[in-house]
Amino acid sequence: MAVHSLPEIDHQLEKLEFYLALSQAIGDHKKSDRIKSQIDLIEHEVLEPGT
Repeated sequence: MAVHSLPEIDHQLEKLEFYLALSQAIGDHKKSDRIKSQIDLIEHEVLEPGT
């Protein structure tokens, strides 16, 4: 995996959260679930100690 700076990661999370809100607003549960999984993965990688 490529190394990203914290501002890049924050920006990526902001975009995903925006798309999550959109998908929830239109009721697209499958897309919402995929986006939530992506957010969880990014947050886990950022918060993982020692990486």
